[in-house]
Amino acid sequence: MATGDLTTLASVKAQAGITTTSEDAFLTPVIAAVSSAVETLTGRWLAPRGSTSLYFDVDPAGDAQRLRVPMGLQSVSFIGTAWQDQPDDGSGAYTAITAGVYLQPAVQDRVDDDWPATAVELGYLANAFFYPGHRTVKITGAWGWAATPPRVAQIAATAVVRAWRAKTSGGADYTIIGADGGQKILRDLAPTELAELRAAYRDVVAR
Repeated sequence: MATGDLTTLASVKAQAGITTTSEDAFLTPVIAAVSSAVETLTGRWLAPRGSTSLYFDVDPAGDAQRLRVPMGLQSVSFIGTAWQDQPDDGSGAYTAITAGVYLQPAVQDRVDDDWPATAVELGYLANAFFYPGHRTVKITGAWGWAATPPRVAQIAATAVVRAWRAKTSGGADYTIIGADGGQKILRDLAPTELAELRAAYRDVVAR
């Protein structure tokens, strides 16, 4: 299972009743395409990403003590800020914030306890700000959901199975790679499920 995949090859094959490896070459990229599409359309990283560093631009009109991280943040090991634009190659200089950092839960209907934080807030103890500019915030932490929500995994598997059945029945060939291809699969073959995902997970600010 590749990083970012919302379902597994084994789950898809079990749902489709496939017992050989002959369809693996078709199914594997379709799983990736559908997974990418779901995360693009919701603005969330619904599969765990592990620990990595991400860099953020800060809008001059934004909140200097609250940074939105709609993809989801499970935990933080480092937060650093810079008072001016930083380079794209990751070589920027950041001052670490060591206290007064709070992870804020998602402000959205149907949010349950399994959601990661969707904002980082600096309290008065931090004695720091999110300065406006390009890549002025660096956060190292565990991103995305700790585990893909079961209903999301089920929907992703269903969409992939429907794409495979369309191909094998002589219908449309959904051998399409990338988020755009995955969006076509979801819109053509799983519109009801797509609406469910948007209602439950889509970043409300981005609507």
